This record gives sequence, structure tokens and C-alpha cells, in this order.
Amino acid sequence: MPSKEDKTSKAYHFFKEAVGKNQIFSFKDIADATGWSISSVRTYKAKKWHGLLEKVDDGYRCRNPFNLSEESFHRLHTQRTDLEGEILRPRFSPTVDTLIDKCRESALLGVQIYNNPLISFRTPGYVVQMVIAYTALFHAIFERDNRAYWYTNSDGTPTLIDGDKYAWDISECIKQYFSGRTRPEIENLKFFIEIRNKIEHRFVPELDLTLSGKCQVLLMNFEELLVSEFGQYFALGSNLALALQFSTYSNEQEAVLRRIQSDEYEYIKAYSDAYDAKLTADIAESPKYSFRAFLIPKIGNHANSSDVAIEFIRYDPDNPEEMEKYEKQVAFIREKKVQVANQGKLKPKSVVLEVSRITGKDSG
Repeated sequence: MPSKEDKTSKAYHFFKEAVGKNQIFSFKDIADATGWSISSVRTYKAKKWHGLLEKVDDGYRCRNPFNLSEESFHRLHTQRTDLEGEILRPRFSPTVDTLIDKCRESALLGVQIYNNPLISFRTPGYVVQMVIAYTALFHAIFERDNRAYWYTNSDGTPTLIDGDKYAWDISECIKQYFSGRTRPEIENLKFFIEIRNKIEHRFVPELDLTLSGKCQVLLMNFEELLVSEFGQYFALGSNLALALQFSTYSNEQEAVLRRIQSDEYEYIKAYSDAYDAKLTADIAESPKYSFRAFLIPKIGNHANSSDVAIEFIRYDPDNPEEMEKYEKQVAFIREKKVQVANQGKLKPKSVVLEVSRITGKDSG
């Protein structure tokens, strides 16, 4: 008779195979594959697998991606349930795990700085933390792949700084990871590397408005890279809430800030404009380079549509029909300006009076 461990291993491999085949299965299918009774399978679904399986019309399927290692799957079946969240975490080497924690915490700290209304140095602080986060993420990827990610001397030995290997900086990480490719997310990150260097000795709070779209994409691209490399478990979404915003930012406020810091602001703004200008149109207009959005009031017609106050919908060029629907919604609420007929021209009576004034003759 198979042991519990054998049945657990069979269940793990059944689920992994089901993911690969995008298979829908029943409790009986799991029971036949593992040797458990259907009642045991039903119990495990309720107590252990509720985060791994999802109900569909014809049965169940595994949530994709299925990132658990077999060791983690076995730990999930122990009697302790208080550490379930930690058990579900995909595990790598101690160094990779530490680098993943570092990159996530740096990103969350950057968001905390950016969303704090009591901090004036918001965008610069956010950018610095996000560059640290990306660097740690790239190092985690290289470490996982057993790839050397440090500078070397002419003889091939690692360059040392204070006794430690001199790890690649963010620019070198980009070059090595993307292998010289040109993509919108690369340009977004490279843009902020130079911004970090330029703002190091400048106090430019107005950058919050100027760079907000690119800041949003910097975070979205980071999470996408993190999840694609290490799994959905590490997504930042569960740790973040939608930041509340003031409804307006007046022209007067903007003008005052620009007068106070005109030289500093114009220096950074000029760099931003020049960087955008050198990009091709497909990259400059890509939602992976800068985030642009209309806020459209969302009317909830039923419970499910009212759960989230604001939903972000990514632009998908491969689904033009769906995107056309949103374009029509934007067009529907866009302010329409109609040119006034004969704008700037005089009325007939005014013309007569003006002619009389010039000629000195009575128009009557």
C-alpha cells in the first residue's frame, strides 16, 4: 500500500503534468492518480490546495504558474498550517533568497517614499530605491543561473572592493541581461539611471508631475520581470494599495514651483525631452516606457464590478478589438471644441463704424 509520502509525490506530479497540458480534472482523477480516496482528496482541496486549484465549469485546474517545488508541496501537507504562506514560497539558494528579499523591500520602500505626501524629495527617493531594487533583482537572476556577475581584472580574477567582489552595476546588468536588445522597458530603466545621477545634488520636487508616468511604468516593469523570473508568489500587488491623490494641481502652484527652482527644473526637463526625442515612435509611445491614462468614472452595475475602485487595463496591441472599445469610451468623454463661425471677424455694424472713423465720413 503506498505511503502518504508516495501519494503526495504522485499528487505533485499529477498537478505539474496537468499544468503542462492545461488539463481540467475531477476529484476522481486525482484519486485514481494518487491512491487517495475521493473524500481525502476533497479534504486536501479544502485545507491544503485551496491556493493551488481553481474551480471551472467542468471540474478543477491548477493555477498557473504552479511554482511549488516538490519539497514545498510535501511541507504543505504537514500538520502545521500557521506557516502555510512561507511554505508556499518558492525556495532557491540562501544568496538568491536574500537578493529577492532585498529587491522587493527596496521597491516597496521606493513606493512608500513616492506615496508619502509629507515628503518633498519623493521622485528622487523613489528612483534611487528602484535602481537598487532592479540591481538586486538582476543579481538574483544571475546568481540563480550560476552566472558570474562581477567585474574582473586583466588576469580574469574578480575585482575586489574592500575585500568583496565588485558586482556589476545596473548599467552592466542591463547590457548582460538584455544582450544589447532595444525594448521600451530597457529605455525606461536607462532613462532613470541618468535621472538618478542628475538629481543626486538637486532638489526638484516638481519632477513628481513631470515623471509620474515613467515612474509608474518603472514599477510595473519591475514586477513583471520579478514574477516572470521567480514566480507569482513574489508579486508586489498584495503589498500595495492604490495611492490616494488630490483631485487637482493648479497652474498657480506649478508656476510658483517653477519660479523657485526654474534652473534646476529646466535642466532635468530638458534632459527628459531630449531623451524622449531620440527614441523611435513605437518605443516612446509604448506603455512599457511611459504610463498615460484617462481616469474614467467606473459605474458598478453588479457586485463584482464594484470590488475595486480603479482598475488598470494594459494596452494590448494584439487585441485591437478590445482596445477599440476603450478608445471609443475615451472619445465619448473627451471634451469637444467647436470653432466659432467667423471667429475674430467684425460684425457688419462694426465694419461700418470703423470705415466711417477711418474716412471721416458719416456712414448715415
